[in-house]
Amino acid sequence: MRKENPTPDFIELEKQVLKFWEDEKCFQKLIEKNKNGERFAFLDGPITANNPMGIHHAWGRTLKDMVIRYNAMKGRSCHYQNGFDSQGLWVEVETEKDLGIKDKGDILEYGMDKFTEKCMERVRKFSGIITEQSKRLGQWMDWDNSYFTNTDLNITSIWHFLKVCHEKGWLVKSHRPMPWCPRCGTSLSEHEMSGSYAEMEHLSIYAKLPIIGTNDKIVLWTTTPWTLTSNVALAINPEQEYVRVKVKSDESPLIVNKNAIGKLKGDIVEVGEPFKGAELVGKEYRTCFEDFECQHFTHKIVPWEDVDAQEGTGVVHIAPGCGAEDFDLGKKLGLPVICPINDEGEILEGFGELTGKKTTEIVDQVVEMLRAQNKLYKTEMHTHSYPLCWRCKTPVVFKLVDEWNIATDEIRPLMIEAANTVKWEPEYAGKRMVDWLNNMGDWNISRKRFYGLPLPFYPCKKCGHLTVIGSKEELIERSEHGNLDGVPHFHRPYIDKIKIRCEKCGELVERIPEVGDCWLDAGITPFSTKKYFEDKEFFNKNFPSELVIEMKEQIRLWFYSLLFMSVTLTGKAPYKQVVAHSSVVNEEGGKFSKTGKMIRFDDAAEKIGADPVRYLYAGAPVATDVRFGYKLTDEARRKMLGLWNIYIFFNLYAAIDNPDVENHKPDYKSLTHSDRWLLTRTNQFINIARNNMDNYRSAALIKEFEAYVDEVSNWYIRINRKRFWKTIDKTDQLNAYWCLYQAIKATIGIMAPIIPFMTEHIYQNTVRALEKNAPVSVHLTDYPTPLDIPEELAVLNETAIARDIIGVAQRMRNEAQIKVKQPLPLLYVTADKADEEAVKPLMGVIKDELNIKDIVFTDDASLYYDVYYTVNFRVAGAALKGEAQKLKKLVDALDTEGFRQMDEACRKGSVDIGEFTGLKPELFERHFRPKANFIVTTENKRTLALNTEIDENLLAEGIVRELIRQIQVLRKEAGFAVEQRIIAEITSDDETAADAITEFADRIKQDILANTLGQIENPVIEKTFRVQDYDINVKLALN
Repeated sequence: MRKENPTPDFIELEKQVLKFWEDEKCFQKLIEKNKNGERFAFLDGPITANNPMGIHHAWGRTLKDMVIRYNAMKGRSCHYQNGFDSQGLWVEVETEKDLGIKDKGDILEYGMDKFTEKCMERVRKFSGIITEQSKRLGQWMDWDNSYFTNTDLNITSIWHFLKVCHEKGWLVKSHRPMPWCPRCGTSLSEHEMSGSYAEMEHLSIYAKLPIIGTNDKIVLWTTTPWTLTSNVALAINPEQEYVRVKVKSDESPLIVNKNAIGKLKGDIVEVGEPFKGAELVGKEYRTCFEDFECQHFTHKIVPWEDVDAQEGTGVVHIAPGCGAEDFDLGKKLGLPVICPINDEGEILEGFGELTGKKTTEIVDQVVEMLRAQNKLYKTEMHTHSYPLCWRCKTPVVFKLVDEWNIATDEIRPLMIEAANTVKWEPEYAGKRMVDWLNNMGDWNISRKRFYGLPLPFYPCKKCGHLTVIGSKEELIERSEHGNLDGVPHFHRPYIDKIKIRCEKCGELVERIPEVGDCWLDAGITPFSTKKYFEDKEFFNKNFPSELVIEMKEQIRLWFYSLLFMSVTLTGKAPYKQVVAHSSVVNEEGGKFSKTGKMIRFDDAAEKIGADPVRYLYAGAPVATDVRFGYKLTDEARRKMLGLWNIYIFFNLYAAIDNPDVENHKPDYKSLTHSDRWLLTRTNQFINIARNNMDNYRSAALIKEFEAYVDEVSNWYIRINRKRFWKTIDKTDQLNAYWCLYQAIKATIGIMAPIIPFMTEHIYQNTVRALEKNAPVSVHLTDYPTPLDIPEELAVLNETAIARDIIGVAQRMRNEAQIKVKQPLPLLYVTADKADEEAVKPLMGVIKDELNIKDIVFTDDASLYYDVYYTVNFRVAGAALKGEAQKLKKLVDALDTEGFRQMDEACRKGSVDIGEFTGLKPELFERHFRPKANFIVTTENKRTLALNTEIDENLLAEGIVRELIRQIQVLRKEAGFAVEQRIIAEITSDDETAADAITEFADRIKQDILANTLGQIENPVIEKTFRVQDYDINVKLALN
């Protein structure tokens, strides 16, 4: 065992470990070791290969690596396949930025083929970057075998799924308004919209539209002014009451819901009698922009029971081409449908001066056009929750489009049943999934974009039949030329060249231009990566996955698509357990983002290392957000150093003694109480660790690790330090080495999945240095199992009681400002017999830790308490009238002996004091206070009384103990090795200090490893210490 540097460069240490793993081919050896083990079926959620990995990605990847490492240490054969999400709009958007492209038209001008290749080039670039970042995190995967969702295999696997959906009759083509991103030029699905809302402020418009055949105007309200171009009706609630209001600003009365009168505040002249909204139904009105060609039809007021006046006026403007709810109402009532915008969100031809302008650009113009017609009542800013594109954050609009959907009515109950078989962590994640399934609409799967899954839909224009291709082989078979020449991969524009024969009429048919929802890409991965199509035996060993881990946002995204596709293809859930962790936020609680505050993982690794990041994330409960910042990782490093410092202590002496812990077989009965405690506590730690890891609760394990390390450091090592270097009993010393070694070995094994770098480094210089046949890496060892020792849980309880007594007494010392180095004469303990029996084996330890000469268990509180009395004025005032104050003075003047005599008198029932005789005890209140030189505390049903009286002998010993501590520090400053013998010259002009040095000379020599105490002419180091109130000069030299 080599001597360890106690303060290494931990970042450099991690890089050395990475090189060691690579040089020794540790990962490959692990695969070989476990190849016949029980299978741990795992599925990695694909990370988007679109940008470098941020620090927030490291949470999920840490948890995944930790779980796989743990199962590998249990001998299980694991599925080490990393995933990269490799196509879809998120890649397109970033590639557009790279190329300076602003919209879809620019892509067509640039060339779809070149754009596709640029997208794939970007995926290759960032998958390589993320791979290196993940390796730096310490993540072990078969990096040469990562899966990509843009492969032909993944694409054709989805084709199979879609063909099954078609055969079940679930594929539906819809014509309805959809959430539409004008920046990306495509629709968004319902699950993509979940969580994509933000608080925004928009100008809202109140328009007053004349009711034909009356003098009335009806007031509508909208927050989307551009949709007024496509108004076809006004909706009111026929059961609610409306009113005509005479106003200052218009000659015509204005009609609003009775509950919306406040919207006219400041303008009201007179409010008419309320009437039911039903009276308005069927009345015609003049719409906002009557001159537009598309508006040349009759506009009527229609009934709608969903209308209320919580916001607005209780009059809803209906534009079926601009909103889903409006569309459904319009379909029910047979209303016209107008779509005013193109894919870029620009107003189409036929809308006058608004044509060619974006919806966001015409707000002020709409206001002025309404004002010019005297149809504008007022405008006001309105703050509301508004949907954004989840990819580019552009505010969405609703656009009337043709889209492809998968109907969900039939599969919904099957998915709910499957979801209920899954164990969800945290539990609320499962409830959210079921709630989502109960309320989900059809799955919109088509996107009007370029680089993505080509939907294999071939509708025949001649006979109307839809052919859905389910495989590459089927595509070749049905293709026009019976081959796929000129198609390097299944992406646009290459795949668009392939025409097929209609399976019904034989006509040549083209593929639809749309690509698929990106969540199809990720949802099919259990089938494309686990050889569903080519090796059913392999698939059955790896499906369903025992565990998937991703952020909680994936409940309605990846977890949902996985469940949907798996239930469709197999009838069951694709995972047995789901861990849905929360978000990583910055130290202030704000979100990390690519456009705002962001920390790249590799930057963090270079600054603070990977282990502290992993430790911080492993210690975070998955149900709540975790804050990340360098102050927090510094704290994580500090907690990790508890283990490091235990190792450094062991190494300090073991590097000298080279103890044969491998072959030592201690006699359990000969072990000390603290040895048996350490072994029992270590077994307890192992059992707790295994239980937490089996249940994927690393945060609970981290808490237990911190408690265990603290106990080993501040109990076992503290009370056994001298056994490692100042002992003549070599068997006892070896016992101590062996016990501490078992604790270190178990701890690095337990923590190896969490902090793989530090544990590997410690393993190499402990286990591999001391056990000649130890595996080459800690990650090739078996996960710790309990040591084969007698079960002796009593030592845990006994130690806990002793430590509690020590802790309370040490606090009493601190409160009295008496250092532990100063010996004290006595500690009284009043407690139950069980406590007294429990600490008997540890009495010597308690004395040493508290630096007291004796401990006495007693039920006699009079040993440390004095009794005293005060006058009970409530009783004495009534009995003695004005004499009570005189009695008080007499009682207050008593000394300790006087109170003792008074206490005896009270017990006899009659008290004489001064001129008062025959007083009843009820006139007094009995109290206790510590005797002189005693500090008394009661906690946990124990009373501790510490005698703080210091005589000359105790004072001298206190001086020497403090002096020894100072000299040991001086040895380090001089650079002396731990085992080096020295000579020392210790002098003082103060008689008290000089006498103490003389009296305890032998003890001083023993503790500082000095052969002699005498004069030194050429000291290596010299220093004068202030010990208590005395100056002491110390010279040291090598022997």
